[in-house]
Formats: sequence, C-alpha cells, structure tokens
Amino acid sequence: MARRSADSIWTTVCRQTLSKEINPLTYNTWFANARPYISSERTFGLSVPNEIAMEYIGQHRQEIERALRDTTRVHYDLEIAVRPDGSIPAKEERKEAGQTDLNTNGSFQIGRLNPDYSFSTFIVGSSNSFAHAASVAVASMESPGNYNPLFLYGGSGLGKTHLMHAIGNQVRRDFPRKRVVYVQSEQFVNEFITCIQKNDFEAFRNHYRLADMLLIDDIQFIESKERMQVEFFYTFNALYESGKNIILTCDKPPQSLASLTDRLRTRFISGLTIDIQPPDYETRMAILKNLCRSQGVDIAPEIIEYIAGNITSNVREIEGAFKTISALQMMGAEITVDLARQALQSVIQPGATKTLDFPLIMEIVAHYYGVTVDDLKSRQRSQEIVEPRQIAMYLCRKKLNRTLKEIGAAFGGKNHATVLHACDKIAEGIASDPALSETVSNLEMRLQ
Repeated sequence: MARRSADSIWTTVCRQTLSKEINPLTYNTWFANARPYISSERTFGLSVPNEIAMEYIGQHRQEIERALRDTTRVHYDLEIAVRPDGSIPAKEERKEAGQTDLNTNGSFQIGRLNPDYSFSTFIVGSSNSFAHAASVAVASMESPGNYNPLFLYGGSGLGKTHLMHAIGNQVRRDFPRKRVVYVQSEQFVNEFITCIQKNDFEAFRNHYRLADMLLIDDIQFIESKERMQVEFFYTFNALYESGKNIILTCDKPPQSLASLTDRLRTRFISGLTIDIQPPDYETRMAILKNLCRSQGVDIAPEIIEYIAGNITSNVREIEGAFKTISALQMMGAEITVDLARQALQSVIQPGATKTLDFPLIMEIVAHYYGVTVDDLKSRQRSQEIVEPRQIAMYLCRKKLNRTLKEIGAAFGGKNHATVLHACDKIAEGIASDPALSETVSNLEMRLQ
C-alpha cells in the first residue's frame, strides 16, 4: 500500500478531528495557512508563516499528535517550522538543525536545536554584550581553550538558551563535520537513569564523550544526584582534555550550586563564567522593534513604549506581551494603550514595584544561592547557608542603613554581634576575594 502524502494526512486530520475540537476562531486564524510535510518516518511537520502561528498551534500539540496517530496509526512527533515565504524546510536544513540526527548506535537522539535561535536574531544590549561576544568567539572554533568551559548563568528568559542554540547552529553550519551534541540537563539525567536500570553505560558514554562540542542546558538539575555528578565529571574531563568545547547554562553561578561536588564546581569556574542581566529599557525597545520587523507587524510606538517601560524582568515576558498584542491586532482589534493595559493586566501591574526591605533582600539572596528565606533565618551553620546569610545581612546594612539589632531581629533573632561579624567578614572578603566581590556586585545589581 502506497504511503499517504502529508497533504492527504493533514486534510483528514483537520476535517475529522481538529476542526471539531479546536475553537473555530483559533482554527481558522492559525491552522488554515499551515503547510504540512513529512520530515522523517516519525516526524510530521507544519510550515507556518510566523512565530505567533507557531505559538498558537504549539498549544495544541497533544491534540494534533493524537489525531495524527488515530488517522495514520503512526506515532508522529510534531515539528513546527516558521517559514514566512510559505515554503517547507529542505531535508538538509532539518538535519542541520538537529531534528532527526541520531548517534551511530541509534540509542540516543541528539537534542533539537531551534533553527530560529541565531546570533542575527539575538538583540545585544549592555546586559548581555559580553555573553554574546564570548558565544560568537566559541562558535568560531578558533581558540576553544580560552573559553572552555563557557558557563552562562542568569534568571529565566534572559537569553541563555538562545545563545546556546545559536552557538550550536553556527558550528553545525560552518563546521558540518563537527559533532555537536545538545541536551537539556533533565534529559541527560533521565538517559543516565535508563543506563543504570539496564546496567549498560557504554552507549551513553560514547554518545557524549565522542562529541566535538557538548551543550547542556540547565546544568543545575544534576545537583544532589551523586552518581550523575560522578559520570558527568569523567565526561567533562574526557572532553576537556581532548580540547573539545563545553557550553553550560544555569540559573545561578557555579559557586552557588551548593549540592555540587567541589571537583565539578572548580571545573565549571575554570573557563569563562558570565552573568546575563535583565535587559535595560533601550534593549527592550530594540527587542520589540525587531519582533515587529521580523513578524511583519506594525504596532503603534506608544504601545511598544508601554510594554518596554513596564515589563523589565525578562525577554520571554516581552515576547509574550508582543504575541498577545499582535494576535489582537490580527483579529481586527484597534489597539490603544487602554486595551493593551487590559490585555496585559496579568503581566503588567503598574505601580506594583517592590519596596527594598528585609524580606526582598533575603528573597533575592536566597533565590540566587538556591536556598530558602527560612534557611537564612535558621540556626544552621553549614557553609552553604552561612555565606548567603552573611551576604544578606551585609546588604541589609548597606542598602537599608538599619541598626545591627534590627537586622538581627529580621534574621530570626540573631544578636548584634553576629550581624556585625557577618558585615565585617563580607566587607573584608570583597576586598580580598574577587569571586565574592563579583557575587555581591551581581546581587546589588539585582536589587536595583
């Protein structure tokens, strides 16, 4: 029996299932212009005109994959590609992006790099210029030892993953013979657990240790997993000693990974460690204008200024606000500042800026170190608690100018001598320890 074409499958899926299960407005707006294609035996693709369509169709991934399975009896994975010209990705382009690339033994799938994440689509500002420059240098493959490993850290939605994907995409394009392996830390851990269950580690080790470049996203997930850390330690050493590139992202600096073994922590900080900060106003404006240009959407300047002026935490929220306003505009709504304020009220709360006080300083320091506020207030004397507690006391003294007694009371009833000792120790450490000085500086920037 001849294999059915992508068009035939998609027509049946839409007619029999999707048009009945999905809201008619959503279906007619976003699904009508999708072009189907079959990327591999197990991958069914949809080519869509812009990222907004990709976002809305992606929200129905489970329904689409279930409908494909019911129609074809094949367990397809859905792939969505943004193609403004209405074309579908060429086979070579999909392979380059890592969509179906398997290692030689077929046991592990190389993680998918997002082809839309490139250096050309990354907006550079004062908060991320150093990270961008270092990533471009790593992608050039000219002097890997100078930036190896590259450790990018910062809050969610600031561009760490974008830069990591951009590095991988650039290397795959410029050095097609190089073996680039991208994996999310959670997948890395799950694969290792499977190897433990099967008592077979050879395929796992070959898959990662034979890479020319290894990119691991959200490395903090290997904390508290002792066997995983041991295995990664040897994988790291095998790659590093062979001159292979290692790129890691994390939500905090290596020094703050309290449950990480010392030998891994020292290796993480042996290369280039870069903090990515939230974008400033000019960068936020540039991001929004670039989104308008790339998506072919014309949004009034006062709306762009309203979004840029009120969403300051991360790029992901800015992109989400842009998609919301774009969707309303595409549906025919006349966008005013009042309508934008109403549509974005769950994201933007004008006037709800936080006051710098004891709870806020403790919250920011605790999150930075991966501990809790209760830990800072507790009597625990372990190093992973003592250092952030002392830094928080120091910042309360410096930023709030409160008495030692008041600070001690806020930290669970500590006496003034304890607070004084903490403040003096951190002040001395800043003058003698560059790593501690950088940590305190990073925290002060977060408090601004």
